[in-house]
Amino acid sequence: DSLNGSDVKNFKLYVARAQKKNERQAELREKYEKLKMERLNRYQQGVNLYVKNLDDIIDDQRLHDEFSVYGNITSAKIMVDDKGNTKGFGFVCFSSPDEATKAVTEMNGRIIVSKPLFV
Repeated sequence: DSLNGSDVKNFKLYVARAQKKNERQAELREKYEKLKMERLNRYQQGVNLYVKNLDDIIDDQRLHDEFSVYGNITSAKIMVDDKGNTKGFGFVCFSSPDEATKAVTEMNGRIIVSKPLFV
């Protein structure tokens, strides 16, 4: 175990006890189930909002700034095509359902730049 993570000729070593295939699979399954449950808990609480009818000049930071007055935002993302042009919609993820509900009631229909938002 003392060699785990050390460098030998620009290669990082991984040292661990040899495991049987079903031990390895069970360990990986448990790890991925845990990650899956974390994601489900974060996004199924009604905290991820879909925002459409966004003006072309609005970017991720502007979206974050507009919604941050309603609570703690974990992420704010505008969807763009492969050329970098905005698709006119995005997502705002809040840390709690109460904050998300408040943002929906306050921001739905509000005009930002020149278009009304639909949340």
